[in-house]
Amino acid sequence: MRRTVDGTTAEHRLSRAEVDLIWIESLQWCANNAVYFLGLIGAATYDLAGGAFLVAAVTLVRNLCVSAGNALAGPAIDRVGPRRVAMVTVAAAAVSSLVMGVVPISVPSLVFAAVFLGLCGGFLNTTTHAYPGYLQPDEHGRQRLNGLLVFYSNIAFTLGPVAGGLLVGVLPTNSVYLFMAAVMAVTFLFARDCRERVRPAGNGDAPAGVVSGMMEGARITFSNHDLLIIFVSGFLGFFAFGAFDSLESLFYRDVLRVDIVWLGWLSAVVGLTSSVGAWVLTRVPSSRIDLGLLLESLLAVGVGSMVYVGTDILWVAVLGQAVNGFAWGFLEPVQMTLVQQETPIASLGRVMGFVRFGLMSAGVLPLLAAPFLADAFGVQPVLFGASCVIAVVGAAFCLWWRFGRER
Repeated sequence: MRRTVDGTTAEHRLSRAEVDLIWIESLQWCANNAVYFLGLIGAATYDLAGGAFLVAAVTLVRNLCVSAGNALAGPAIDRVGPRRVAMVTVAAAAVSSLVMGVVPISVPSLVFAAVFLGLCGGFLNTTTHAYPGYLQPDEHGRQRLNGLLVFYSNIAFTLGPVAGGLLVGVLPTNSVYLFMAAVMAVTFLFARDCRERVRPAGNGDAPAGVVSGMMEGARITFSNHDLLIIFVSGFLGFFAFGAFDSLESLFYRDVLRVDIVWLGWLSAVVGLTSSVGAWVLTRVPSSRIDLGLLLESLLAVGVGSMVYVGTDILWVAVLGQAVNGFAWGFLEPVQMTLVQQETPIASLGRVMGFVRFGLMSAGVLPLLAAPFLADAFGVQPVLFGASCVIAVVGAAFCLWWRFGRER
């Protein structure tokens, strides 16, 4: 039986729209990852010689805008479908990044970048997470598509920081924004051609307002046992990642004592091993895709993070990032699959938007507190403590899930 390049049989070959979606997700991650680590955090840390408070401030703006984008995208997807939302978002990202590519780096320009990166990233994040439900009605097909989305996008996730590192090695830091503008222009072509198989809910079913849409997403999430566990465990687990947002670049500079390009190289390690994890997931039987696997993946992310920031030795940090990435290769597609599986298609945008909103907003408080804690205890102890929180949340939910079901 003939096999395709993704390892599936010819009878299960990806459709044109599924291939387009993989390109959309891969290209946007390639561009966004290069810009986030090098053009935003890297520029604040190295070009402006900023400390924890400046990095925390621009990251806070970006994270708040990501959360807003998640919230706004959900009702829009249910009303007009993911294709139109993706087209508008990608076009806005291309224009905004072009502006950043020609203006000097300053605090105001980085705040502008944080706003457009956050809003566009939040919209695209919710859109691509909901899109498989509009393309693939079969449960196993969605699992495979979600795994392949993460597999290919994390190859791009790896290449993005590498390309960004090469660019800033020979050109000014804001050259990564011109790179993003070019990549987003190409992404628009794939978004234009990625047509849904399922019609959006439309004006008759989708709530008109953002607030009402979010409330409906929350109502559905909290009334479904599995969605509730996904939301609560994710919120508590992601809570600690806010510390990484404001302190990670300082960990590279002050603890590992490496220059800006290592922000790209170690991110590439995560992307590579996450692709491996996502590829392995596509070989896992559908019956094994459950909450237990999701919670085990969260625990592994916490353990990998502890190794990553636990020493000042570069190769140990690389090892920790490798473990972290492999676990993320399971965590994200399993979460996507379970949310798509548990949610009616007419409400998928609102539920996915609410879940993504919860995950992305979870780190806001730690992001604000981390600079003060770092001043008191140091960057590395705060990051290690945050990693322990992730691991403890994952372990606690794993134990509750495994032993609670047996009672």
